[in-house]
This record gives sequence, structure tokens and C-alpha cells, in this order.
Amino acid sequence: MIARLLPSLRARVLLGTVLVVLVTALGAGGATALSARSWAYQDAQDAALATFTDEMAALRDNPMDVPADVIVTVGGEVIADPRATADLVPTDLRANVDRNPTLFRFERLSSERIAIGYQPGGDFPTRSYFVVRPLLDVSERLNHLMTILAAAVAGSVVLGIALGAFVVRSVVRPLKNVESAAKRIAAGDDGVRMPPTDVRELQDVTASLNDMLDEQDAALTVLKEEEQRAQRFVADVSHELRSPLAAMVPAAEVLQEELADDPGYAGRAASLVSREVTAMAALVEDLLEMTRRDAGLADISVETVDVLRVLTDALDRRGWSDVEIRGSTISVSTDPRRLVAVVTNLVGNAVRHGASPVSVHISHRPGVLTVAVVDRGPGVPAEHVSRIFERLYKASDARTRTGGAGLGLAIARENAQLLGGDVRYLRTDVEGSPATVFVAEVADSQTRPPTTRPPHSRSTGGT
Repeated sequence: MIARLLPSLRARVLLGTVLVVLVTALGAGGATALSARSWAYQDAQDAALATFTDEMAALRDNPMDVPADVIVTVGGEVIADPRATADLVPTDLRANVDRNPTLFRFERLSSERIAIGYQPGGDFPTRSYFVVRPLLDVSERLNHLMTILAAAVAGSVVLGIALGAFVVRSVVRPLKNVESAAKRIAAGDDGVRMPPTDVRELQDVTASLNDMLDEQDAALTVLKEEEQRAQRFVADVSHELRSPLAAMVPAAEVLQEELADDPGYAGRAASLVSREVTAMAALVEDLLEMTRRDAGLADISVETVDVLRVLTDALDRRGWSDVEIRGSTISVSTDPRRLVAVVTNLVGNAVRHGASPVSVHISHRPGVLTVAVVDRGPGVPAEHVSRIFERLYKASDARTRTGGAGLGLAIARENAQLLGGDVRYLRTDVEGSPATVFVAEVADSQTRPPTTRPPHSRSTGGT
């Protein structure tokens, strides 16, 4: 309940401090008020009794000098009641006075009054004297006291707020420092550590977090070193394979051409060798291109491109003439090689893992070229969608197990990002039936230049 009403720690500490001070002030004020009230009545009572005692002393010297408000009784009978107050004197008080001569008896009445009785004894053994008098200044004293107590309570509340603000600041400031450090760490500042604090409850927390950050930095350093070694290994192997593959590709093409009309094993073997050697050469080129991007050496050559013609030629060269391209002639300023890499990798992914028909849809709006690759396959399950653009990730459970290195979608996205765009996955209806759609957007440099990613940046992605 308190957490919902006061989600802020600052508000909770401040309210708690004020309540403690307020309750303490009210308790102390209440006890003081009770004591002061008793003192005020006692003081007024003592003053009235002292006055009556002096009057009775004077009466001993002059029996006729009876004060004007004194009630006189003899044997319990009232013989003088000048102010008609005899009925206010309690019966018990009369009896006590008559039974105990020479002793002053009194009883407090309502409405801040007191009844006092006395029987002198001696020459006047049967006469008793009584008075009913107000307790002077009791109300004024109590009102003055309540004013002082109210001011004290209000001052305590103000003091509580000031004290609470101080306590809140002393508690919240270390938390704010920790929050600031945590935000900087979340933003990628690896050198930040939790600041020291004099709050004992936070010292163990900050120490543990700093130890965790040190361990994390050590682990990240190891991972970065491993990644750099892996990148160097991939680059070295790719470079070593590039030269022999450069000789094998034309040799395989010649072999296929020579045996193209051979329906036997030799013709099929020549076709298989040519296809696999070409795929291997393309994979090596992809790996080399990724190492260049990771090293920040990726280059962009912008020129005016007839998108429809360039993509048609690229698909025909790869034997995908049955892939329909929809869209009118569009000219944009971009890098044609990287644009082709984006589209052909998306189309290759659809051909290998999706289902026919596969189509390419081209559209353009100011500053952005959009190319959507559509197939009628089952799509990617939700648990794989967040990772399909990772390098070497194969969502084999999502599509037909048709092989592939798991680099196509990663290469497509990274090239799109180099051209100032991105690649997105959609599962939607196209022309009334479910379809898998990969949408690539790249910048038209006539309107805005493409952007390049910093060295060693990695896209999230691959199937």
C-alpha cells in the first residue's frame, strides 16, 4: 500500500521523519499540557485557600468582620448565605468540616470553582464558614499554554521537515551517485566504477558491483582478444583460399562448358564442381568483405544506378530469371555493388529457405530506395526472429534444412547499413495470402549521403 502511494524513497524517508518528530512533539506536548493543567488548577486552588485562610485569621480577631460571600452554618443549618451559594457546597464537605474543627477542607467544583470550609473552634465551636469562589486565571493560563504548545508542535513539524530533508539528502545522494554511474556503465563507459560512499548499507553493494564490473571487463577483454584472433584467422584463411579459387573458378567453368552436352556422370560431375567452386569463391569473398567491414576498411563507390536494370542483370547472372521484379525504372545514387549484395543475398535466402513464387518489389520515396523480397514460405518462428541477422546463425528449425553458411542475411543488413539504411523482417499478407517479407531500405545519395559504420561494429544477424 505504502509502495503504491509513495513510490519514491525520498518521499518515504521525509514522511517517516516528519511523522516521528510530529508524534514525539504531540506526545511531549500532551504530557506537558496535562502537567501544566494540573499545575494551573493547583496554583489557583492554593491562592483561593490562602485568601480564605487569611480571612478566617482576621475573623478570629474581629468576629463581626465576616466577608460578604461567606456562608455561615450552625449545626448543619445555614444561618447566613448572602450570595445564595449554599446549595453549591457539597454535603460531604459540610460534614467533614463539622467533624474536624480547626481544619480547612475544600473540594473542587465544576465551572472552575472551589468550595472551602472551616470551623474555627474555640469561642465559636458550633459555627462553620464556607465560601464558593472561582479559580482565578485558570482559563487564561490554559489558553496561553495551548497557544505555546501549538506553536511548539508547528515548530517541530518545520524542524522535522528540515531534518527529514537533511536525512533524505544524506541517503539519496549516494543512491543518485550510484544511479549516475550505472547509467554511464549502461551507455558503454567501461571505465566507470561505483563511487565510494559512507553509507554502510551501500558499501557492500558498491564493492560487489565494482568487483563484478572488474570481472566483466576482464571477460570482455578476453572475448575481444578471441574475436580479434578469430577475425585474423578468417582473414588469413580467406586470403589463402582466394588465390587457388581464382584459378579454379575459370577452370571449372571451362570444364562445365566442355562437358555441358555429356549426359553421363562426367557432365553431372562437371556441373557439380563448377557450382560448388563458384559457391566457395562467393563465400570467400563474403568472408573477406566482412573482415574489411570489421576493420573499418569498407569502401563505398556512389554512382547513378538504374535499379531495375542492375537487379535484373544480377538475378539473371545467378540463374534466378524466374524471380519476378515488380516496379518501374528508378534511378538512384548509391553503390551498385553493395545494392546488388543486399538484394541477391535476400533473394538467395528466399530461394533456398522459402517457397515459390519469389518476387522483388521496388519503390522509391524522397531520399529512400525500398526493395522488398517476398516469398510464400512458412516464415521464421518468433523465437528465432531476434537472431536471424546474426552472423553464422542458422534458424534450421524455421526453414527447410537446405544448407547455407548463415551469412546471407548478415551480409545483406551490413551492406544496407553501409548505404544508410537497414533490413527488416515481416510476416504479413501479400495479395491476400501469408508471405515472408524482407524489406531493405537504402539511402538515395542524391538526397542524403549513405552512412558508414565505425570500425569493428557488428550487425545483429544471419540464417
